[in-house]
Amino acid sequence: MNGEQGGFGAAGSTALAIPATGTRDTAGVLVVLAVPDGTAAFDEAIAAQLEAIGLWWPQGAGRFTWVESGARSAGPVRTRRDVESFLDEAQLREAAPEGPLVVFITGHGLVAPSSRHYLLLPDTDRNRLLATAVHTGEVVGAALDSRARDVLVIVNMCEAAGIASELAGLEGDLALARSAEGTLNVLATTAVRTPVQGKEFALILRTAYEQLRTTEGITREFLSMSEFSGALSRAAEQIARTRPPRTRAVKAKGKPLHLPRPVLTGRLEVPTSALPNPGFRPEPDIVAASRRELATPSGELEYWLDKASGRLTADDPGWYFSGRQALNRRLVRFLGGPRGVLVVTGGAASGKSALLGRAVTLSDPGFRASHRYAPAVQRCPPETVPASGAVTAAVSAHQRSSLVVLQTLAGMLGCAAPAEGADLREWQDSLGAFLCCPGPAVSVVIDSLDEAYGPQRFISEVLLSFAGCTRGRPGHTVVPGQVAEAAEGRPRVVRLLLGVRSSRPAAVGSPAAGASAGDLLAEVCAALPDAAVLRTDEEDAVGDVGAYLRALLEGEPSWSAPAQARAASAVTRRVGKSFLNARLAAEQLRARGPELLSDPGWLSRLDEGIVGLLWSDLEQAGREGLPMGEALALLRATAFALGRGVAWGEVWPALAEAVHQAPVQDADEKIGRLLKGRMSGYLTHDSEDDRVVYRPAHEQLAEVLRRWPEAGSGGRRTAG
Repeated sequence: MNGEQGGFGAAGSTALAIPATGTRDTAGVLVVLAVPDGTAAFDEAIAAQLEAIGLWWPQGAGRFTWVESGARSAGPVRTRRDVESFLDEAQLREAAPEGPLVVFITGHGLVAPSSRHYLLLPDTDRNRLLATAVHTGEVVGAALDSRARDVLVIVNMCEAAGIASELAGLEGDLALARSAEGTLNVLATTAVRTPVQGKEFALILRTAYEQLRTTEGITREFLSMSEFSGALSRAAEQIARTRPPRTRAVKAKGKPLHLPRPVLTGRLEVPTSALPNPGFRPEPDIVAASRRELATPSGELEYWLDKASGRLTADDPGWYFSGRQALNRRLVRFLGGPRGVLVVTGGAASGKSALLGRAVTLSDPGFRASHRYAPAVQRCPPETVPASGAVTAAVSAHQRSSLVVLQTLAGMLGCAAPAEGADLREWQDSLGAFLCCPGPAVSVVIDSLDEAYGPQRFISEVLLSFAGCTRGRPGHTVVPGQVAEAAEGRPRVVRLLLGVRSSRPAAVGSPAAGASAGDLLAEVCAALPDAAVLRTDEEDAVGDVGAYLRALLEGEPSWSAPAQARAASAVTRRVGKSFLNARLAAEQLRARGPELLSDPGWLSRLDEGIVGLLWSDLEQAGREGLPMGEALALLRATAFALGRGVAWGEVWPALAEAVHQAPVQDADEKIGRLLKGRMSGYLTHDSEDDRVVYRPAHEQLAEVLRRWPEAGSGGRRTAG
C-alpha cells in the first residue's frame, strides 16, 4: 500500500494467511495486531492481554485459529510497512464466511485534528501521521468488509472511542447485506483523551469471563454485543469497588476507569458466533425435544431430573425412584389405552411430579438407549415401564400463562402455528383443530397445573381444548371457534395426563369426593367430567417413602442394612407421606451417619416437618462458615422471585439484601457455596429468557420461605 492508496488483502497465501474457505476445522479466526512501544512494562501488558484473550477465543484444534503480528519471522511490527505486510499476509479482507472473524488491536493511538483515529508505531513521526502511522479506520473497515458473516473488532488503544465518528461513514459504504445478514460489532476500550488500558483491560476481560462462566447464567451458546459489553462494564465496576479507598480517590481526580462500550451499534441484541459464551454448557440430546421438560437429560442438573430420579444433588448419578408400583402400573395402562383424561393428584410433596417425570422419562426412546440410565430401566418391573414413545409431549405449567403453554404444546405436537402476534383464541383454534383431526394417537402431560398463572383460567383456556377429543365420542369441543366435527377418517386418540395438588378427600366416592368448592381438583373434574383420578397420598404411600429413603442410604459408607431399616422406620414415623421431607432427612443422614438417629433433638425436628429440617441445615451451614441469617435470606429470595425463578447476576444478591434488610457481603461467593453445598437440595433450577434461574425445590418449601419468620417461629428461632 502506497500512501493512502491501494489496500491490503491481495497478497498470495502464506503461513500467516487466514484459512481459506473449506480448509478450516476451527470455530473461527482471531487476528491480533499488537504494537509494542519498546518498554518492558508495555510488553508485559500486551502479554497479559493476549493471555486473557485466550480465555475468550482459545486456540487449538476445533477452536480459533490465531494470526498474530508478533509471530512473524520479521519480529514485532515497528513501521507502517510492517503493518501493511502483516495485514496483506493475513488476507484480512478475504476471511471466509463460514466462521466468525475477531480482530484485536492493541497499542498506542490518537485522534488527529481531522477527527480520524491513528495507530501509532515505534517509528511514527507525529508530524507525518499520514505517512508514518496507520489509519485505524482502514484496518477496522477491512474486517467489516470481509466475507466473514460475524465480525468483532476490539480496539484497545489510546482514545479508542474516537473512531466512533468514522464508523457511520464506513458502515454506509458496506453492502446492505453485510449489515442485514451478519453481525458487525466494534468495541472501544478507552474514551477520548484516555490512554490505552494494558494489564487493566486484561483484568477486566478475566473478571468478565469468570462472571459469565458462573453468576450470569446465560444459557445460549453465543452472546450478543450488548451482553458482552455489559459484562465488561460490570467487571470494570467490580474492579473499581475492590480498590483501596485512596486508590479510588486518586482515580476519581484523574482519569476514571473507562467502561468499554460498543461504537458500532447496529445489532447489539443479536447473538453472534464471534462471542462464545463462557457459561454455555451443551447437553447431549438424550431425550426428544418435545419431552425434554419432563424428562431426564444426562447433562446439567434439570428440574425434572430431580423429580424423576429422586437424586439429591447435581453431581449425584443415582436413580432412587422406589415403590409406587400400583400407581406406575396405572399410568402405564392409561398411556397404552383408549382416549381419556387421568388426573394425578395428592397433597403437597406426595410424589405427583416424580410419578409423571418417571413416566415421561422412561417412555423416551433416546433415554431408554442411554448408557448412563440403562440399568435404571432394566431394574424396573416391565409392567411399570411405558411403551417407547408413549408420551408425545409434556410441559410443566409452573409460573406459565395459558398462552405460553398453548404455544409450547403446539410446537411440540407439530400443530400449524397461527400468524405472528396471534391471540389466545387463535392458538386454541390451532390446538383444537390438530386434536380433532385424524392422525396418530397423542398423549399429553401437563404437570403443576395448580402453579400456573391463574389456574382457574388455565382450565377454561387450555384444558377445555382437550374436552371433546378425550371423550368416548370425539369431535366436539367446548371452546368456541374450534373445529366442531372431526375430519373424515379415523379420529385421533387423545390422552391427557394432568398433575395437580389437592387436599385429601374425607371420603372416597366420586372422583372429587370430599373436595371443597374451592379445591382446584373439583374444578378440573367439573370441566372434564369423564376424568379418572389417581391419588398419590393413599395409605401405602408411607411404605413407599420408606423404600425411597432406604434407596438413598443404600451403598453409603457406615449404612448397613439394619441401620437403613432403623432409619426408614424412624423417619417415616415422623415425615409420613412426604417424599420431600424424606429426601431432606436422608441427605442429613448421609452427611452425619447412623449416630444421628440417636439424637433426640434431630428426631424432634423431624416432627416439625420441613421447617425443622431446614433449621438443622441452617445451623450446620452456620457451623461451616455460612451465616444462618444470610443463608436463609438467599433461600428466601428465590421464593419471592417472579416467573420461573431468580437469575443470579445482579438480581439474586439484590433481592437477598432486600429480604435480609441488611447487606450480604461477598454475596456471589456465598451463593456459590449455597449451590455447591448441602443447602443446594432446597433449590432447583430452570431456564427463562435464556438465563438460568433458581427457585425452591418444591412449592411447599416456597410457601414456608415466603411466610418466614412465622412459618419458622418457635421460641429460640430468630435467625434471619
